[in-house]
This record gives sequence, C-alpha cells and structure tokens, in this order.
Amino acid sequence: MKPRLLPLLMLALVAFASCKVEFSPNAPWKDVPSVYCVLDIQEDTVWARVQRCYQGNVSNSSIADSNYYQQDDIQVHLLAWRGVTNEVNHSITATNQLVDRWQFTYTEVPGKPEGQFPSGLQPMYYCVPGTSRLLADSACVFELLVISNATGDTLASARTTLVGILPLNEVNHVKVENVVTLPNTARGRHFGFIPVTTQNEIHWNTLPRGRRYQTAVRFYYRKNGDTLSLLIPGDFKTNEYNANNLSSKSITQNLFLSTIKKALADNTDSLFTVNNVDIIIYVCNEDLNAYITSQNTNVVGGQEYQTYSNVNGGVGIFGSRRTHIEVNVPCDSNGRPDYLPDQLKRLGVGFYGVFSE
Repeated sequence: MKPRLLPLLMLALVAFASCKVEFSPNAPWKDVPSVYCVLDIQEDTVWARVQRCYQGNVSNSSIADSNYYQQDDIQVHLLAWRGVTNEVNHSITATNQLVDRWQFTYTEVPGKPEGQFPSGLQPMYYCVPGTSRLLADSACVFELLVISNATGDTLASARTTLVGILPLNEVNHVKVENVVTLPNTARGRHFGFIPVTTQNEIHWNTLPRGRRYQTAVRFYYRKNGDTLSLLIPGDFKTNEYNANNLSSKSITQNLFLSTIKKALADNTDSLFTVNNVDIIIYVCNEDLNAYITSQNTNVVGGQEYQTYSNVNGGVGIFGSRRTHIEVNVPCDSNGRPDYLPDQLKRLGVGFYGVFSE
C-alpha cells in the first residue's frame, strides 16, 4: 500500500460549505453524512473522509469531535458494478452484476492546520484495491456506501465512474498511452517554441470520461550543486457537455509563458534549467469537474450558490481523476533562439546563465 493521503487534482478542494440537498431550518435536528472520496486509477489506495454535518436549529459543528463518527458507528464500502459502455460518448451504465467489493479500514491522520477542517488527528477510511484491480474494473460503475452499524441502514451512497485509458501504442518497444502528443520524444522533438512549427503548443488527446484537463510543467534547475524541481500549474480546458469534444486540446506558447511568468512573479531565486522538463496532464471526470466548478463559482455578486453534491442521503463528492499522465521531454540547451531556455531567460523571473547539458 502507498498511503498517500488524498493528493488533490489541480485545485485545493475545500470543505463542503453548501450542498444540493434541501435542508429545512425548522426540521427536527439530525446529523447528515458529509462524504469526500476521489478514485484514481493510478493509485493503489482509495481514501474517504466521512464526517457529519447538521440539519435543524441545533448545531454542534463548532465542537470538533461531534463532527466525527466513532470508529464502530459506521462501515464504509466500495462496490464495483459491471457496466455497459456507450461507444459514442464513453459513458457507462451500471448493471446489477457485482464485480468487486472492498470494506474500508478506519484510521486517524493529522488534519490540515488551515481550511475548514480542524487540525489534529482526524478519522479517515481507506481500502487497497490495487492499481491492477482498478484498471481491470475501469469499465465498471463504482458505488460508495456508508452503513450504520447500529441499524444496518445505508446512511449515504454515491456512484461514479473512472477516467478511462487510451489504447496502448508501442514506442521504443514500450507500450504507452498516447495522451501527450506534443512535444513528443518519440519523434525526437525538443521542447522549444519555434513559431513556424506546431512545437509552440502543448497538445494532448482526450480520455474516455475525462471532463477537465489541466496542464502543468515541472522544471528542473540547479542550486548549490543540487538539482531541484519546480512545478507550475497551467491553464485548464473543460467541456461540460461532451467529454471527448473539447473546444481546444492544446496550450499555446503565449499562454504557457505568461502562466510561468505570473507564477514566478515574486521569485527571487536564480534558476538554471537542466535539459529536460516534465509535461503533466491532470484529468478529472464529470462529477469532480462539476464539484470543482461549483466551488469556484458558489459566491457571485454576494449571492451564494449551491455546491455540487452527488451523495444520496448526505452531502459531498464521489468522483475520479487521473494524476500521473506525464511525459519527460528534452529542451534545447545550446542557447538556440526561440527554444525554451532562451524564452525563459526573456521572462525576467529568475531564469538566466548558462543552461546545463
């Protein structure tokens, strides 16, 4: 098991400030499950946060312990139902055939010092399907269940599907997905912006059930004899209606360079790039895209909007993402005009000097 605690896709996802569930302020007091779980086909461990929020005119939410279910209060299960795939839009419909089922284990982990969750040890739940099992079940519909130990009732449930994979191509006798198409080391491409070619863009192919795509670039530089890295998130592209019909599947030179300059505007370090960079594409499915979008727009002009939730009987998000789509490409290191090192030095944010071979 690799116990990596909920690595976030693209944006820090905050606590559930509001939801789609209709709450009556005059209803009898009761607690409602608040669920956060994100599947990643490239992570062998699935983590879930399950807590309480409150409906009615009594609130214990200011008392941290009252937000938690005790260890023996609930069970959390992950189910995989065999699906039928629509070959046109790659959506998946669940059948009644159960393929896999995993029960989560209770544990406690340190909380964040910032944000809406309290700090200190907090309960979490995890199971370990393994990457090979999730990959084998990628055409399934996954269901998350929160079950009361006292009554056996299902307190909350949610369904989602995994972001899919592309057919594998053989490159230099290695089978790889053709996600990042430019720059492409298989064609001997250097990562350089030459205006007269298509190398002045980062291109990618869409993935089945992928709705939001965000680029990031990891630069390598040297300081005091050590090779260090710097990850800079880029722009994102999304299409809420058709996962495989983005209006654009590329990031242009100007947008790419302006993003770097903005990210490093306050940089006082001296960055000497090494002769390669990692180009990363983060992808999430429709459910997680809707949640991220609602988090970014839930307060407009002083008006509060509902946060997206796909949890029945509770609030929160059950979605999926892919975080390890990455290609390492060389950048020209001989100071040729309009290649990446030369462009970086012109930004005036710390890149200068003789770039290493």
